[in-house]
Amino acid sequence: MAKKTQQTKDKRNGAPSQAGVRVAQFFKKNIYVILMIVCILAIATMITVAVVVNNSNEGEEVLKPIGSGDSNDDTNKPVVTPPPNDDTPVVTPPPSDDTPVTKEFILIAPLDVYTLGETFFDSELVFNPTHHFWATHEGVDFMAAAGSDVKCMFDGEVKSVESDGYHGTVVVIAHQDGYETVYKYLQSVDLQVGAKVAQGDVIGKVSETALEEVASGPHMHLELYKNGARVNPLDFMLQGDK
Repeated sequence: MAKKTQQTKDKRNGAPSQAGVRVAQFFKKNIYVILMIVCILAIATMITVAVVVNNSNEGEEVLKPIGSGDSNDDTNKPVVTPPPNDDTPVVTPPPSDDTPVTKEFILIAPLDVYTLGETFFDSELVFNPTHHFWATHEGVDFMAAAGSDVKCMFDGEVKSVESDGYHGTVVVIAHQDGYETVYKYLQSVDLQVGAKVAQGDVIGKVSETALEEVASGPHMHLELYKNGARVNPLDFMLQGDK
């Protein structure tokens, strides 16, 4: 009997108590809830630490790398050009000396005193008393005394100067917009190719020795071209000069 009682005591001494059994059963039943609570506490702890660290850094100067720019530094700020004001006056520079001046192409009379001889006939025949045949007359004859001054009829540049006994001296002057004037039967011409001449400048004198239309008497024969085509000079002269 005594031996059995001793064995019973030994079993009780090695077995867990009722309180221990209850705690174990509690953890077993509520293990997931406990783990969830632990995770929530860990997250809350991390958030608290982050807030504390952030607050401790407030007020400290933040170091920026060189060249990153500063709000008070205008070096790296883009340059903004304001749009022009509609009221801003527009200044137009004066024309250059090389800029050609364009004006209405109106010819002046080539002589101070003259009478009109043969006029422009490019589509019908007229009698030529020098050569005794009928032909077109593709210019205008300005009859005047030999030696009379012949004037440039419009601003231009001397294109050519040629002389021979048949035509006398022939001067061609290039004008604006493709116009060219041709002055035939001249003498005493002192012009260089490329020279600028103004309207009214004397370019020579009426010849009395040119042979091409010598039977008509002393005169200056004028031809006008527009881009290489002959046109009637009288269509471009002032009414008072016709």
